[in-house]
Amino acid sequence: MAGMDRGRDGNGWRRSMSDESSIVARVRELLAQVLDVPIGSIGTEFSTATTSSWDSLNHLMLISEVESSFGVLFSNQEIVDLTSVDRIVTAIGRHLASGR
Repeated sequence: MAGMDRGRDGNGWRRSMSDESSIVARVRELLAQVLDVPIGSIGTEFSTATTSSWDSLNHLMLISEVESSFGVLFSNQEIVDLTSVDRIVTAIGRHLASGR
């Protein structure tokens, strides 16, 4: 998104960019890219249950992109549970807040 500072520091996203609205915006961008769907169709309720393009292969590609983009690393159990925009945003926020 134009004008959005996506700079990274040693811990991933800069603390000023870790607010929820910025996280949601970036997650929506990543979902649109990985799943090849219009960004306008992706709301917080968007999930594996609401789109057929979010299959197992695309899920792993999405998780890789999210981890890389935000500088976080999810556990295997978290990866299984990250099946909606809301869950992904919550997990990213938790990781950024804890510094892991």
